[in-house]
Amino acid sequence: MKKFLHDRLVVFMFFASTLSVLVIMLYTSVMMKSTADFLKYNIEGRMIALSRLAARIATADELSGLVTSDDMNKPIFGDIKRRLADFAAETDITYAYYLRDIGGGEMQFIVDNDFTEETVNLATPPIPYEESPKMAQEGIASTAGLGNYSIGYDNLLSAFAPVFDAEGSVVAIAGVDVIDERTILIRNRIALLVVFMLATLIIVIVSGFKGLTLYRNKAKQSEAADAAKGAFLSHMSHEMRTPMNAIIGMTTIAKMSSDVEKKDHCIKKIAEASSHLLGVINDILDMSKIDANKLALSPVSFNFEKMLQRAVGIVNFQADEKRQDLTVHIDGDVPLFLSGDEQRLAQVITNLLGNAVKFTPEGGSIILSALLADERDGICTLQISVTDTGIGIPKEQQSRLFGSFEQAEISTSHKFGGTGLGLAISKRIVEMMGGKIWIESEFGKGSSFIFTVRMKRGADEFSDPWPCAGPSGTDRSPREKDCFLGYRALLAEDIEINREIVQTLLEPTSLSIVCAKNGAEAVELFKEAPDRYDIIFMDVQMPEVDGYEATRRIRALGVPKAEEIPIVAMTANVFREDIKKCLDAGMNDHVGKPLDFDEVMDRLRRYLPQERGEVPSL
Repeated sequence: MKKFLHDRLVVFMFFASTLSVLVIMLYTSVMMKSTADFLKYNIEGRMIALSRLAARIATADELSGLVTSDDMNKPIFGDIKRRLADFAAETDITYAYYLRDIGGGEMQFIVDNDFTEETVNLATPPIPYEESPKMAQEGIASTAGLGNYSIGYDNLLSAFAPVFDAEGSVVAIAGVDVIDERTILIRNRIALLVVFMLATLIIVIVSGFKGLTLYRNKAKQSEAADAAKGAFLSHMSHEMRTPMNAIIGMTTIAKMSSDVEKKDHCIKKIAEASSHLLGVINDILDMSKIDANKLALSPVSFNFEKMLQRAVGIVNFQADEKRQDLTVHIDGDVPLFLSGDEQRLAQVITNLLGNAVKFTPEGGSIILSALLADERDGICTLQISVTDTGIGIPKEQQSRLFGSFEQAEISTSHKFGGTGLGLAISKRIVEMMGGKIWIESEFGKGSSFIFTVRMKRGADEFSDPWPCAGPSGTDRSPREKDCFLGYRALLAEDIEINREIVQTLLEPTSLSIVCAKNGAEAVELFKEAPDRYDIIFMDVQMPEVDGYEATRRIRALGVPKAEEIPIVAMTANVFREDIKKCLDAGMNDHVGKPLDFDEVMDRLRRYLPQERGEVPSL
């Protein structure tokens, strides 16, 4: 009778878990379908923001000097056109332009970003006064629906923003256009992903029935096999819910976001999580891996940094929802390529990060760090830790955390949810990789989950003889392509964490960085060896001597390098008057904080040629 009830309980658990997966996947499919239908209406906020940015590209005085077709010969006309072209390329919009109300219900084109024969400018005939530009003329930024300006300009989504003069009067209207084809493409991709998820659901159900049948057959042989298959079902449920969490979360973000590129990013993350889910299904079908007492590792050579990026991406949306600060620190000694089970290592890291996000309150911080603890005979011992500012765990309860289905206390499960199986699975994986896992925590002050693993250096690390160059015939990201080996930058920054951020961000570029803790130290370092440096990143607010004064002193040193070296402000002062103040002090450029990596790289590409001897393009 006891075994009969046990078998019925197992059957009930299977159908309950299958039903839960069915509900989750159907719910996700409905949300994704809703997202696809909603896409073409959801970029209004982004378009308005872009039109307001476009309104700042040219000043009211500059536009007021462009009235007749003869004014197209003025240098400022070409300069504004180039600014608009750069802006359109950076923001991925189709057209950017300026209009002017000329009365009589008509608008005059001033200049746009197009360099083809179809460009519109002061010589273009006026166009009728539409409702959205009319609102911009009244000082209100607005969007227009799908419109056809003329033959060849179909299906344009447009937004308009006013350009004010010093007295607050509207002197021109900035407009931006985006062709709707990309939105339709994204919607079609989501539709295909829905089909893929439904197919995956069928595989899950069929595989689950197959797994249940095998489980019951083996359960007839021994009670020990019953316990093993029970652990398998629990493990299968945990493995499926983790990627499903990422799929649902990224779908929600895609639906809420008005940024087309962010939607692309979400779709990429959904695809990665779906691939992970498919990998779990393959493990279920491979019955040699069902034994709950052991998991077979599949070592491959993989990029450690990219693996961390994917793991962080799965939980990043949850951290964003709780306004948590999630940062990653990778020690420079950690090899770029390692040989090991990438998926299982990512599983451990994702589980620890997920727990940290769950048990850390809103506004808290989480740090994922990795360092090379030891290396002998080509075997690297990595130490990876996840530190949070969460609820913490009392000493007497820490010993139970790594047992199956264990959490610190029952009330924790009621408040935060979860089966308590994740840490037990992580402990097993870590031990299979030759390491150990432990916790350092103080109740009410956060926790650090730390583990070690042993892995070989990946063979791919040695296939590239050039530090930053990609292998012939392969595509690499912009971060991997940029190499500034042989160049040296002087970084003037008084805050230690800010220096660390810059050094970590630029580490893959092979740029050598020398740090100064204030403006006075920066001046002295440069004065001692002017030819040693190729670029200076200058903070503004520093003790002893600020960035403005330090720049003026460097420019006044009277040596050729002092007059020529690019000095880029790197400061949280980002208003227009702040930028002007930097330029007036003798700086060449400006980068705002918090730092945008792409913006920093743009300045390096602008002032440092990729190969020594080239002249930088300004």
